[in-house]
Amino acid sequence: MKLNEIIGVIFDFNGTMFFDSKKHIEAWKLYIEEITGLELTQKNVERYIVNKPGKSIIEHYLGYEVNDEILEQLTEEKESIYRRLCKEDKNMLALAPGLEQFLDYLTDNNIPITIATAANMSNVMFYFEQFDLYKWFDPEKVVYKTKKIKDKPFPDMYLVACKMINLHPSRCLVFEDSVAGITAAENAGIKNIVAVNGDNKMLNVDGFDNVRFVIEDYTALGENLLDYKV
Repeated sequence: MKLNEIIGVIFDFNGTMFFDSKKHIEAWKLYIEEITGLELTQKNVERYIVNKPGKSIIEHYLGYEVNDEILEQLTEEKESIYRRLCKEDKNMLALAPGLEQFLDYLTDNNIPITIATAANMSNVMFYFEQFDLYKWFDPEKVVYKTKKIKDKPFPDMYLVACKMINLHPSRCLVFEDSVAGITAAENAGIKNIVAVNGDNKMLNVDGFDNVRFVIEDYTALGENLLDYKV
């Protein structure tokens, strides 16, 4: 199968379409320092924040378990700091290199596309406004983090995303940047996955049967990828 024979494309967002991992880490550091009064060292950050889920971070520093309602409230407080940091850094507030051209290609060729992201609705709407995603995506078809949909590595987000664009998973191409996301896509029956490591140089795709190749960003997509046998 060639790329131009793929019927639909589903993107993860953070780390795949927008290289923002450093802003999330910075936001978590500032937020934890704000609510605890601690001053986190780089060692603390690397041990308890980097690549850790939000619930784990919050519970570690608070010292007790939090329920879903409290977790949602505290997470949104952290995300508001993250969005502020993004807006303050105009140089990084841009889609991944080459992505806009690729989205134009998909749109011009009437290939259905959507997003399946673990971001919450506040961040999704922030991305739509900042990057004018309306040019390519229908926000009503974007799958984002809710209490009703299990997060990656469960397949639910990708199964819902496939339904949103009315396609069987085997006919979709997924772009992902994490082991959890790739696992979710494979568990959903996605047969064609492109791993994006531009924001995650440590990404290891060994053992994933359906990862066809790895790209640093979308400038690698050119004519060679259009002819790539997946």
